[in-house]
Amino acid sequence: MQGMIPADLAAHLRQILTPIRNELIRAKRELAEVKAIAASRPRTITEEIDAIPGRRIFYTLSAVQTFDAALDGRPGQVMSFLVSQDGPFIMTHYPVAMWRSSSPDTATTFGRWRPVASWPLPDQVLDDDIIDISYSMADAGSQRNFQNLPILAGLLSRPDNMIPLPVPTLFTPNTTIQFIPQYENILFSVTAVPTTQGTLVVALPGYRIVSL
Repeated sequence: MQGMIPADLAAHLRQILTPIRNELIRAKRELAEVKAIAASRPRTITEEIDAIPGRRIFYTLSAVQTFDAALDGRPGQVMSFLVSQDGPFIMTHYPVAMWRSSSPDTATTFGRWRPVASWPLPDQVLDDDIIDISYSMADAGSQRNFQNLPILAGLLSRPDNMIPLPVPTLFTPNTTIQFIPQYENILFSVTAVPTTQGTLVVALPGYRIVSL
């Protein structure tokens, strides 16, 4: 009859296709098992963040404060970073902190950017402007502190050495991140025109998740 496959050809096709069919059934079964295992395990922090809907845009929260020699050995004012109501902020690296001489405008080192620790002396000499800070951080919204004691300045990023956080950290919309500097040492230079006031700048690197 027209259209019928000869018996010998049909048997030959079955011989070829049966192993393929069995392999597909086995692969489908293995895939189902993998999906079940993946669904049963807890998601990592990165996976939880990646699952949040929205567009990712790089963003840096920044704050500034002035200080003078009267703060030597004392804490500075709280530096506050307000997270936008448009979406969470994901902090990816330790804060970047730098300072510059900001008064008087005739100071010998006026406007020159400097690190916030005398170790490992990356742009400082012993007879020049030097400060050392430690710091604390907190999430004002959740009342969560991120340390048990003030953190050494060695755990701060620099423009030439960005230090990743142990895990990306999510801050919810409308919360306020707090950075509290402790001025361990302030030594303004005794050059021709000494500095009398500095400006501390702190930046939190990361990205925002905003609605599409």
